[in-house]
Amino acid sequence: FAPNRISIKVSSVGVTTARIENQHQQQYHQQGLHGQHGHHQQGPNQGQYSAGAVKVGGWRYEDASRYIGEWNQRGQKHGIGHFQFADGTRYDGQLQEGLSQGVGCLWFPDGAKYEGEFHQGWFHGNGIFWRADGMKYEGEFRGGKIWGLGLLTFQDFTHGFPRNEGFFQDCRFMRRRRCPEVVQRAQKCALMARSQCEHPY
Repeated sequence: FAPNRISIKVSSVGVTTARIENQHQQQYHQQGLHGQHGHHQQGPNQGQYSAGAVKVGGWRYEDASRYIGEWNQRGQKHGIGHFQFADGTRYDGQLQEGLSQGVGCLWFPDGAKYEGEFHQGWFHGNGIFWRADGMKYEGEFRGGKIWGLGLLTFQDFTHGFPRNEGFFQDCRFMRRRRCPEVVQRAQKCALMARSQCEHPY
């Protein structure tokens, strides 16, 4: 287990996501729905929105990122949506006022992915993070980092010896403790997140 690799990958995602989302939000407000550099398209399911969403549509940004999904009255991504970043990173799931909030899935260009709960653009709550090499962590996250109870599984499907299950803090394994209920909760949240990816937008 190399905590620095996971720490860098996981902790940088929330900051990057929040920064990119806010830049795009400013561009949207400056150019309006039909700006010269963006493209907006109405969706087919008018009237079937998540709470707070008033419009369904797509938007293509100057940097080639694109979003399709629900928007609120202030022109922020809000509800269910699919966001493809210019670098190949993809987010599918719930958004609130322009940031990932609720459950969703985030795929990285190198093959790493996260499925689970988000809060204000960060991995936060319960979920599963897979590294590109196949190693995964199932458990609790806080502020974009592995933080709380969880289980580490290596690419050969073992958990290490002794078993890497217990309390993690700032992406580092601190102490052993059995926590099957937390692992089950993380698996349930990941399943709920995957169901968001099947939304018709």
